[in-house]
Amino acid sequence: MPLLNLRDVAAETALRPGVLYRSAQPHTLTREDAELVAGLRLIADLRADHERVEGDWAPVLGGAVRHAPLGAGSSLSPARLATLPSGLELGDMYVALLDRRATWFAGVIAEIADHLPALVHCAAGKDRTGIVVALILDLLGVEHEAIVRDYALTAKALPDVLLMLGAALSDDLPPALMEAPESAMRTFLGVVAGRGGAERILLANGLTRAHAERLRTALTPLT
Repeated sequence: MPLLNLRDVAAETALRPGVLYRSAQPHTLTREDAELVAGLRLIADLRADHERVEGDWAPVLGGAVRHAPLGAGSSLSPARLATLPSGLELGDMYVALLDRRATWFAGVIAEIADHLPALVHCAAGKDRTGIVVALILDLLGVEHEAIVRDYALTAKALPDVLLMLGAALSDDLPPALMEAPESAMRTFLGVVAGRGGAERILLANGLTRAHAERLRTALTPLT
């Protein structure tokens, strides 16, 4: 089985390819996947420790990969997501997560900025990963509809991702967490824009201007 939900974020955004990838949890890996992401300096693992599963493939890619322990203490596991207020739409859940964990997200993005090329993933590569990638892309000035298109690609992979996660999924997860609608990302990006944009939010929560410039230098195509 190939690594699910894997893609280069440049595909939908006209950014520089080969710099930032996203995926579901990496416990399946084909030779083609390994070749695609060869040269990574960081695997940004957004899962909590208890979510990690036997067979994760970070060692397969060798010593050049620095596996960042970003899941520990994040409180953003699917089980914790179920504790968010009931009745929230998925986009509102994303906003609530940003409100509760803005410093954590800024720290994740700083880690990525310092160690590109990078792969960022959580369990499904949808929610935590989707927020991180959306914030980076907004910071870089990517048009919101391109960010939405990148996020929505997860919907195609989601049936296989949910099958892979299987027993790890909690029975009391909100139904919205089993979907990846474009409307969720549009809601999230609308709130981010209303607050002055991702860069302003992240700088206020620990990201430095140097980190922002590293992201721009690495991901913005040469003109």
